[in-house]
Amino acid sequence: MTAENAAPKAKEKDGAMLVAELFAAAAAAGGCEQDFATYDVVYLGDRLFQVEAAFAAPHTTVGVNHQPSDDRPEGQSESIRKIKAFDSAGVETAIAYKEYGDWSALEGASRISYQLVVDHDEVKWRHGADEVGHPFGGGYYFAGHAFFVGPYSEDPTCPVSVTFDAPVGWTLTAPWAADGLSGRALSMSDLHDNGFAVGPFEKVEQKVGALSLTSVYDPKLEKDVRPVITGMLNDLLPAYTGYFGGQPAAAYSTFHFSYANSDGSAFARSFALQYEWPLNLTEKPIWSHVLAHETMHLWTGVVERADHEIEWFIEGFTDYLAVKHLYREGYLDDEGLRRQLGVFVSRHQLGKRMSQGTSLRDAGLAKGDNWFLIYGSGALIALILDAEQSTAEPGAFDAMMADLFAAAGEPYDFERLISFMDNHSDGRAREVFDAVDAGLRPNDINTRLVPAGLGVAGYVDQTYISFNGKCRKRRRCAPPFLQKPR
Repeated sequence: MTAENAAPKAKEKDGAMLVAELFAAAAAAGGCEQDFATYDVVYLGDRLFQVEAAFAAPHTTVGVNHQPSDDRPEGQSESIRKIKAFDSAGVETAIAYKEYGDWSALEGASRISYQLVVDHDEVKWRHGADEVGHPFGGGYYFAGHAFFVGPYSEDPTCPVSVTFDAPVGWTLTAPWAADGLSGRALSMSDLHDNGFAVGPFEKVEQKVGALSLTSVYDPKLEKDVRPVITGMLNDLLPAYTGYFGGQPAAAYSTFHFSYANSDGSAFARSFALQYEWPLNLTEKPIWSHVLAHETMHLWTGVVERADHEIEWFIEGFTDYLAVKHLYREGYLDDEGLRRQLGVFVSRHQLGKRMSQGTSLRDAGLAKGDNWFLIYGSGALIALILDAEQSTAEPGAFDAMMADLFAAAGEPYDFERLISFMDNHSDGRAREVFDAVDAGLRPNDINTRLVPAGLGVAGYVDQTYISFNGKCRKRRRCAPPFLQKPR
């Protein structure tokens, strides 16, 4: 299966058409006689948007995502100005800010209006600009939950329509069914839990089977970044599709812009990557890792969290699988793979020291504070489980991940997730989790990995990985469970 940059053949359905069909089916199944909400947005210029929103039913609470920072204790809500509410008769009714990004309209709001100031780049956000909003290339990128004030207390399945009034030449880029400056999200959650861009952007279209990926780039990144990312997606998208045995949805969007530092965030059907500017071309391996990680989230993200207790899986397994595929697709050589596997071990050691007394299940309550523990220990669980399962039965771990992807139909809590993996590993998953959660020193990890062909040595922040097989090749000497199947 290959990715193509060319437009699909006339008889093929593009991603927008497929999403539109999904929307129509969902609306019919949910008995939706009208959109759950409609948003009419006017760009007023000078970083200012005017938004008019109408809801099918009145709501007493509306809001945006709450992500406080030192400079903005009330987070994204501080960029919302002049908010008004109206009842079902069109009469203005009182609305007041409460806290945590929410406004209260005691009489119920059938319609609201507000202005949004794009001043998010003036703040250092804890999780990065890719989680809020950012101007670039003459237009803007936003996370939906930072832009669209609306109800969060419900999870309606009825669609949401959005229309922008913007300068000539601007278009809307989003994973929703879109046409020009109009879009239709599958639901309020689909609207909030994705990124979008509006501006004079050139869209880059890529296809892998039924999957359609639309990307936009900061013009600053056209020469050095876009060719690298486009080429990687051409390799990774079919590789991930083959590994998991399918694709999670029909259409995705990706957004790439320059910023003060490199970072990335994945949403339900989209992800954003930011690149430190001025570009340091030595960072290309970092771009590759972040891209592989965030793209992998499109597949691992179907394992929806029921709570905070599986954050180690969502981030740690994603990071491990990204590294494994970077090696399989030739973006990491043997030395690079050893270095990355060593990073997992070092992060685990640092995480246990920095998050003393915090269990992996509770680490997700404060993800930023327990970053090393979540990412390092989660990836180490995946590495050990892959090595031990694959030693007992080659390909067993990969088959388990494909089965997990196929079975992801409802949210997972810790017990449901670990039981699923236990059933596919003869009870090994829980034992590995418990061992890593208690803390493993490099020599302990070495004992577990040596049978699979990996050697481990080190302490705290320094780890050395060796491939123990009698490999006489100059490259591709990693143990079989890390290699691409023949």
